[in-house]
Amino acid sequence: MPTTFFPRLLVFLLLLSSVEVYGQRSRFVDPMLGSDGGGNTFPGAAVPFGMVKAGPDTGNNSANSGWTPDKPINGFSQTHVSGTGGGAKYGNVLVQPTVGDVLPDDHGSGRSKERASAGFYGVTLSRYDIGVEVASARRTAIYRFTYPAAANANILIDAGHCLGSGRNKKEQQQLTSSSVDVISPTAIAGSTSVVGGWNVQRVPYTIYFYAVSDTPANTTGTWRDGKLDAGSKSEAAMKDSKTGAWFGFPTHAGQVVTMKIGISFISIEQAKQNALAEVAGFDFAGTQAAAQAAWDKALAPVDIEGASDDDLQQFYTALYHAMLMPTDRTEENPLFVSTEPSYDDFYAIWDTFRTSSPLLTLIAEDRESGIVRSLVDLYRHEGWLPDARSGNYNGRVQGGSDADMTIVDGYLKHLPGVDWATAYKAVVNDSEHNSDQPDKQGRGDLDDWLKLGFLSIEGTDRSASKGMEYAANDYAVALFARGLGKDADYRKYAQRATNWRNFWDMDAGDQGFKGFVWSRHRDGSWKPNFDPRLSGTWGSEAFYEGNSWTYSTYVPQDVAGLIEASGGNDRFAERLDAFFDVPGRYDVGNEPGFLAPYLYVWAGRPDRTQAQIRAILRKSYHSGPKGLPGNDDSGAMSSWYAFGKLGIYPNAAQDVYLIGSPAYLRSVLHLANGRNFVIETEGGGDGKPYIASATLNGKVYSRAWLTHEQIMRGGTLRFVMSAAPTQWGREDLPPSLSRMGVQAHP
Repeated sequence: MPTTFFPRLLVFLLLLSSVEVYGQRSRFVDPMLGSDGGGNTFPGAAVPFGMVKAGPDTGNNSANSGWTPDKPINGFSQTHVSGTGGGAKYGNVLVQPTVGDVLPDDHGSGRSKERASAGFYGVTLSRYDIGVEVASARRTAIYRFTYPAAANANILIDAGHCLGSGRNKKEQQQLTSSSVDVISPTAIAGSTSVVGGWNVQRVPYTIYFYAVSDTPANTTGTWRDGKLDAGSKSEAAMKDSKTGAWFGFPTHAGQVVTMKIGISFISIEQAKQNALAEVAGFDFAGTQAAAQAAWDKALAPVDIEGASDDDLQQFYTALYHAMLMPTDRTEENPLFVSTEPSYDDFYAIWDTFRTSSPLLTLIAEDRESGIVRSLVDLYRHEGWLPDARSGNYNGRVQGGSDADMTIVDGYLKHLPGVDWATAYKAVVNDSEHNSDQPDKQGRGDLDDWLKLGFLSIEGTDRSASKGMEYAANDYAVALFARGLGKDADYRKYAQRATNWRNFWDMDAGDQGFKGFVWSRHRDGSWKPNFDPRLSGTWGSEAFYEGNSWTYSTYVPQDVAGLIEASGGNDRFAERLDAFFDVPGRYDVGNEPGFLAPYLYVWAGRPDRTQAQIRAILRKSYHSGPKGLPGNDDSGAMSSWYAFGKLGIYPNAAQDVYLIGSPAYLRSVLHLANGRNFVIETEGGGDGKPYIASATLNGKVYSRAWLTHEQIMRGGTLRFVMSAAPTQWGREDLPPSLSRMGVQAHP
């Protein structure tokens, strides 16, 4: 036997394994990851950016994703969000199979055999011994119910159902009307209209549905506000009225009944066409396979090698989470007609601009281009960019005008097909004009910002955190202006970006560190009684979802200036160490601190970034339902994880990536331009987080950052890893505003 046989056999087996692994990346997706423990990820059936997210609603219907780990399943609704906090949203058009009497207000059931995969969810309802399986297309869900022998088996459709919230009445959803029509023994249609939810929606969103079964009903009926009307064919829409309908039939043991439900934001007829066009007949297996194939294609731009099955599950589930939202509503926009892509459920850009949008730019360029085009089109038709949007309605604004960050990030990274002239008008509008509804869209309180160079306690709530974001937003606009050759605008907005210094109280201190971000009055005096751990939410004087330690690191446009204000490189590195090492200061579960572990790079200590990233990932991210450190926030938390493992991290709304600590033997980004960008490590592993040396395309690479252009050229970035800190990357530091000669606001 030739001596080359076994090596060739090994290569063949490895290639065969790679085809299996990388051709079916969806096999590693666990939709249950992060569904518990505050992650709030949606565990049901969906396709990438799908309008339908079909899954279980449990307990008192207060969960954002609809799902809780141990409460009864009330049924399966067709619309959900994923990973969000605050008040719930959606949970529309509930379906529940039952046996026995029709009970509109008491049909919840315990569960067993719960399972989920990409595009699929399954469970057994123990109260009824009914198996439920659901798969999804873009605007249609298909259900497969396996019944026991029963004289009276049912499918209930609750048109008036929606998720609520037990925490904040202002954020609760409220039904305004619903209607149902029994069209035939196999078809039920209707609509539901709802206000409220996390974005405090004041104008109802309306969802239309068309449900059709492969099994004709022996009996049908409707209900209104819990009162049954057997044989009735219709319940018309009435204010605040909750309606529903049912199919009834006898079943034998193991009988399978299949039903598909199309939804639409336009009309019942369009919901019907969605159902008929997207799911052929009642082909459950084909729909499930198509959903899995869609996920395989969506996940295909990234290959990783040298990872355990647990690593593969966490990584590909992170990419999966980043592609659940926003929602592709193209051809489903009820507000205006446009040839542009239409997306909704930007919930919220305050979360996603930092990691999710930059990740999509790298692995789903066409999709991110469509998202940015949709934002620009919203400005074109409604006059404002959203900071968050859901149910075809803008709101709430958590800080700055962060659609600016997403748009500028796309501009600097050359997303194709965007009307950049209109996009520039949109971000300038945010920077120059007080919003008509600052809690809903744009920026408010610009009078203080333009006159004083800061936001005052008298002028707004959350003044310090908002102001730090406004400064970063203005820097994004400055870079946009410079790219378009608008030099005067560049100088104006770059100067405004220095306004972060007007929130820097040099006399504020904590445990030996001086200088912190704090709020101040309109007369310039500082809010008394500095509290470095004070955080807050809506209505707070100083900060939103972060304390002064956190916001005193949030100067993404001018980290060099921040270092100078903090006492220089060594003192800044010590300050960051204290930020991460003392409990109660740093919170990886909230977005304002996302960039913080990478700030050491500007201080010439990338080794500290490498150590911190590895430590945070090891401590805070895991497989399983409690695998995320906080709300996934539409994939933001998951995107942060993905970048952390790849070893590069975007400074959003700039074209710079910071180099962290690559965790895999080899990662390959298959770029939209047909090139590959490869990240390789030699001698890596859990015990070797530090970079000893690097080469880019075979040439020595000595800086701990790179540009988007370098990535898009393709090639191989190779690292030699070390168990001990090294001197690599301590020179040639990343760009920063204060090195550009821009003067601060007087």
